Amino acid sequence: MIKLTKLHSFSEPFISAASGLALARDHFYVIADDELFALEIDKNNLANTQKITLFPGVLSEEKKQRKKTKPDLESIVELPSGDLLCIPSGSEEHRVLGALIKNDGAAVISFQTLYTKLREIFTELNIEGAVVVGHSLRLFQRGNGEKHENATVDVNLVDFLQGLVSITNIQRYDLGELNGAALSFTDATLYNDRIYFLAAAEASESTYLDGEFKGAVLGMMDLSGRMLKQEFLDVTSKPEGLSLDSDYFYIVTDDDDRSKPSILLRGSLKVAL
Repeated sequence: MIKLTKLHSFSEPFISAASGLALARDHFYVIADDELFALEIDKNNLANTQKITLFPGVLSEEKKQRKKTKPDLESIVELPSGDLLCIPSGSEEHRVLGALIKNDGAAVISFQTLYTKLREIFTELNIEGAVVVGHSLRLFQRGNGEKHENATVDVNLVDFLQGLVSITNIQRYDLGELNGAALSFTDATLYNDRIYFLAAAEASESTYLDGEFKGAVLGMMDLSGRMLKQEFLDVTSKPEGLSLDSDYFYIVTDDDDRSKPSILLRGSLKVAL
């Protein structure tokens, strides 16, 4: 089991539902599924944190209303251009707006055309991770619904950014169970020709309703999608975002509790995989 070290608590600015993590230009970029902003954090000075507004407006603090109206961003990935793409889950019809973070700010980008097509493939759509492999944006479908549809979907990236849909490959996965609950993808990242992913076990068969967290694994696959390895994580909170550097992997957590700040954790890659 991989031990982790706590690096930072997201108490100021406060976020409780961290859902995606990217590491670019010596900065962490963090999104939360129930916020309208991203965080840019200096990797070498974690106290140096800036907000990046993604969407206008204000979300309700009332739990049910906030859940109903949140954008549900679930993954953030660096594109070859250096821009950062923030990706919504698509788990509800209205959860289709993402954002593109550029040097001069952020712009809203719609996933509606793509997700309309993906709903023809997955009856319980819930995109939770993404990596760029060659010319493709590879999306990770989380199988935390009744049908446990864990899968990856390759989409032509240039076409997508132009509002077109070109799906080139789909792979389905059986990730097994942990402590009596099915494992399902919660994020992924690419490093040195290997894809690393998080999978969490949650006692729920709903892409909308949260369940009791039962444990998680860090896994690795090759660029073709062939599974190579999985290791258990020593975590008590659901890991939702993942990034790597040459020595460590980093995760951010979500307790599904608005009163608890998300945490940034670090683990050794040498120990892990």
